[in-house]
Amino acid sequence: MKLKAVLVGTKGWADAHANAYRACNSIELVGICGHSNLDRLNALADKYQIPNRSLNLAELLHATNPDVVDIVTGADVRLELVKVIVQFPSVKLINIEKPMALTPSDAYEIERICKAHNKLVTVNHQHKYLPAWSKARNLLQAGAIGQIEFIRASSRANIMEQGSHIIDMVMFFNDFSPVSWVMGQTGLCGGTSSIVAPDESMAAILFENGVRATIECGAFARSIPGETNLHLHIGLDVYGSEGQLKIALNQNLEVINYRTHLHTIEKSSWEEGYMAALIAYLDSINEYVLNKESGHLCDLEHSMLSYQVIMAIYHSAKYGGKVNLPHHFEDSIVERFLAVQS
Repeated sequence: MKLKAVLVGTKGWADAHANAYRACNSIELVGICGHSNLDRLNALADKYQIPNRSLNLAELLHATNPDVVDIVTGADVRLELVKVIVQFPSVKLINIEKPMALTPSDAYEIERICKAHNKLVTVNHQHKYLPAWSKARNLLQAGAIGQIEFIRASSRANIMEQGSHIIDMVMFFNDFSPVSWVMGQTGLCGGTSSIVAPDESMAAILFENGVRATIECGAFARSIPGETNLHLHIGLDVYGSEGQLKIALNQNLEVINYRTHLHTIEKSSWEEGYMAALIAYLDSINEYVLNKESGHLCDLEHSMLSYQVIMAIYHSAKYGGKVNLPHHFEDSIVERFLAVQS
């Protein structure tokens, strides 16, 4: 029997999520909730033949008794939605689009109330399920370039947009080793992005296993040659004791081993792979609900690790110096960015 899901949100990635549910064999989309635009809600529900629709989340959850609630709204309202969702016993898992929250206090409160109500949480970092990126991690784990020593990650979008993905992928490639410290710097927030964040960010990271990483986000991050879409300027270079692995989101996966002289190049395509990755991600959610002890690559524990890195960059930029993790962050580190948006 399929799990039942309700989608919350009608803009942004809502269309892609609804499309993925239509092709998913393990979860059925039984309802969709909008905020205030009834025409947009009805248009999306009609397009994907979603049987239940409402502008009132509590009423929709009461009518549908879903197992999964998928939040694709703006990050600024996600905590309030979670507060409603956790009150419904049928809900086993809440999936949240990245970033989980704009402020540390919202993230901590989401974590607290979901644990208090025994709700599983995943954050939608579906890049892990792209074929080339999944293969890249498998190659790294198999020692294709020897012992990982250094990772360079870059995104031309800001740190809360695609930047959150590259930080998550650095953690993924490094097998989620705990972070020892972060030192970062941020630029100003121009208020031009739909997600509140500084226009530029840069950081150095040291992991407990000795791996070092640098993060570049925004206008001064490197460009991927030949890429014309800002949000596809995403690349990770991994340097090991025996070689290097380079992957760009919508171009190639390249592996070079200095010892064996093996050199392979294969396609890495976001445009061809993102829907299959999203469907695979939804299937993995089903597996997590059925066997929560197995954990999930995008579960609350893993997601908080990468979220803490972003907050550490903000903290270091505001107060200077290295930030040792774990650390409890205050909202003061993001207030200057939120003020621009308001």
